[in-house]
Amino acid sequence: MAASGILAAAQATVVAAVTAAGYVPVTDPRNARPLTVFVDLPECDGFNNNILDCTIALRLLAAPPGNQDAADWLLTAADTLHQSTGLAITSAVPGAIVVGEQNIPTYDLTARVAIRRS
Repeated sequence: MAASGILAAAQATVVAAVTAAGYVPVTDPRNARPLTVFVDLPECDGFNNNILDCTIALRLLAAPPGNQDAADWLLTAADTLHQSTGLAITSAVPGAIVVGEQNIPTYDLTARVAIRRS
């Protein structure tokens, strides 16, 4: 069953922006792999019943190991998403996650999106 509603619309807005920037978005952690952008679920505050102010975490996943090649990809991808998507990127923090038994270098971005119920 596909998600619907205002929260799903907020996530879909970010997924569309990541796709338009030329990157592969994933929303299911089982599909997270290097050279993709994991789009997390939105965290929102409501102004009223019709408008939500949401932040959505984006985790850029580079290919291991965490060397300069990975850093270059992460920095370029973060800059591209910041510059070309129209998303308000409010923070960027380097990090890593463990997938299987491998450390995957990441850049964790926070995007802010306002969404209106139609």
